[in-house]
Amino acid sequence: MAKTRIQYIKEAAKKLVDSKLQRLGAAKTQEIFKGVMQTIGLESIEEVYLFVAQFDLTCRDRASNMDDLSSYFECSSLDMLEYIPALKSLERKGLLVRRSRRENNIFKQRFVVSDAVMADIIENRPVAIGKGYVSNVQTDKYEFCKSIAEKVEDYEVVTDDLVLFTEKQEQSCAHLPFVKKIKKDVPDILDRILFYDICRDNFEKDGERNSDIATTMRDIFSNIGQRILTKKAIMDKEHTLIRLGLVELVDDDEIMLTDNGKEYFYDEDIQAFCKPMKCDDIYAFIEKVYDYIHSDNYNSSNADSVNRLIKTISKLENANKHIPEVKRINNIIPNECERVLFYTAGQSMIENDSMSLSFEIQKLYPVRKRKQVLKDFISNNHSLQKTDLVEIENTSSLFGESTIIVLTDKCKEVLLGEDAALYIDNVSDKQLLISDKITEKKLFFSGELQEQLSLLSNSLNEEHYKTLCARLEEKQLPKGIAALFYGEPGTGKTESVMQIARATGRDIMHVDISATKTCWFGESEKLIKKVFTDYRRLCKKCVIKPILLFNEADAVFSKRKDVGSGSVAQTENAIQNIILEEMETLDGILIATTNLADNLDHAFERRFLFKIRFDKPTIEAKTNIWMSRLPNLSSEDAHTLASNYDFSGGQIDNITRKALMQDIIKGIKPTLNNLVTICSEEKISKNNHKKIGFMP
Repeated sequence: MAKTRIQYIKEAAKKLVDSKLQRLGAAKTQEIFKGVMQTIGLESIEEVYLFVAQFDLTCRDRASNMDDLSSYFECSSLDMLEYIPALKSLERKGLLVRRSRRENNIFKQRFVVSDAVMADIIENRPVAIGKGYVSNVQTDKYEFCKSIAEKVEDYEVVTDDLVLFTEKQEQSCAHLPFVKKIKKDVPDILDRILFYDICRDNFEKDGERNSDIATTMRDIFSNIGQRILTKKAIMDKEHTLIRLGLVELVDDDEIMLTDNGKEYFYDEDIQAFCKPMKCDDIYAFIEKVYDYIHSDNYNSSNADSVNRLIKTISKLENANKHIPEVKRINNIIPNECERVLFYTAGQSMIENDSMSLSFEIQKLYPVRKRKQVLKDFISNNHSLQKTDLVEIENTSSLFGESTIIVLTDKCKEVLLGEDAALYIDNVSDKQLLISDKITEKKLFFSGELQEQLSLLSNSLNEEHYKTLCARLEEKQLPKGIAALFYGEPGTGKTESVMQIARATGRDIMHVDISATKTCWFGESEKLIKKVFTDYRRLCKKCVIKPILLFNEADAVFSKRKDVGSGSVAQTENAIQNIILEEMETLDGILIATTNLADNLDHAFERRFLFKIRFDKPTIEAKTNIWMSRLPNLSSEDAHTLASNYDFSGGQIDNITRKALMQDIIKGIKPTLNNLVTICSEEKISKNNHKKIGFMP
């Protein structure tokens, strides 16, 4: 019976271990080695010896070099020299895999049998020669630069060896256009080595990495004098690569590719490694400016860095002349540094973030200019202030007071054009409900409630409202109209506000109460103030004053707490004081809704001109609601449901939706019996209806 591959290797290993590569000529032994050669597909007895040893060591989970093989055979390193060609042959065939491809010293290279070959032998399958083999030949400029840079970083390699290695790499990659171009433009090979290393640093970090000058000089030049002369040429900007515009200094201790250098190296791949300068709109443009300013490569303490930034922003502006706002800003603000500051302020506004005056001045201006710029701003003498583009505000927080830069409305129009309105009134689409987008809905209330709502709605009719405001002003009475809608959930409070707004043509600014409360000291008060500031701005912009709606207002209109009960109580009391002051001077319309009127602070009562209670609908109103929601329901069945179930309008809506689902999904029409079943499921409590007499 023929032996398996693993059996041949096992017997051969017994002969080879500690053999000193001697006494291996017996016929039986030769037969074993021939078996390994034939079953694995090896070409020489030297390959057999090395492969068997490597297989044995790999099975012991060991990667081995020439020294390990010497120990395995118990022979000298000199004895192993004649086996180096066989070792390289096994690697080329893919039978052995080198663990570290960065190691170039043959005696230090460590090998294992490849996983694919190991699996073939264990399964006694024919071994696929060449499987898993990776060529050492460099196929592109990236691998080319990487191989040289790795040689540069090898502290054992001297400059002469580095030059010889680079020459060989350039010869083997002479077909690459990049290699042809750089050899023509940069005749000194050491200058080319420096450029290769800088290129590798750049693409290894997606175009965002610089090269440390001191480290690079030490890695390339073994001779200290040559190292110093080259660094001096770089610092004096006399180096060949700098004069060619391929590299530039960063902060006197780093060197990087210029934009021209990146284009020179990356060529057609430039978009993959460098941020494209052309932007789709002004938003993308100012975001890109902001990214340049806050990148690691920029340092305002260095004049060269500031100049590079200005040049980069100028190139960015030239690349985006198709954006109308960029052209307009260049005409209004001729100074480059001021334009950069302007763009930064714009990005802060768009991100809804405050822009610290001192921080941005420190970020944008060299040390010698900062004091004067700050002085100009504090005295309102800066050109951006004189042209009414920016203004400064003092703010306070837990961390102290600070001065921030904010854009004026004029500035927002300059920067954002038609979109400026979105930032001038600071009211988001989520907050603002347009009146003509409100769906008309018929509501059914008792006579008394309907009368109160009609009075309020008629008062808010624009013609009546203007007359009312004029009369109130004559009598020196507050012009604001505030209304409180209170009562049980689902009784139509919020929907009544919607229908009044639709009927009177007034938009609704809805206050997101949860967004006005934060855990940060002083922030909740700021947010509440901002609500009323935004509302006043919105009133100025609208032809018809909108309604300011606080839904579920008990969250901020609740009873004031004892000041000794903690910081939370102090914050809530401060919020209520702000609202009370704003309601006292209100020039507009405020409507608050609540399910918990008993929780409201008494100080709010006199501020509300209308206090309208919403009770659960009467049987007559409920009958009308049932019939309006389900037109096919008879008046008798609607009256039966209204009489036996004490539901609010909101609950009746829920039941209607479920009935429609059953009709669509199961084809079950909304009959009285089906509706009774759904009604019984509406409340968790089962004591919500009277038992209908004829029902089982």
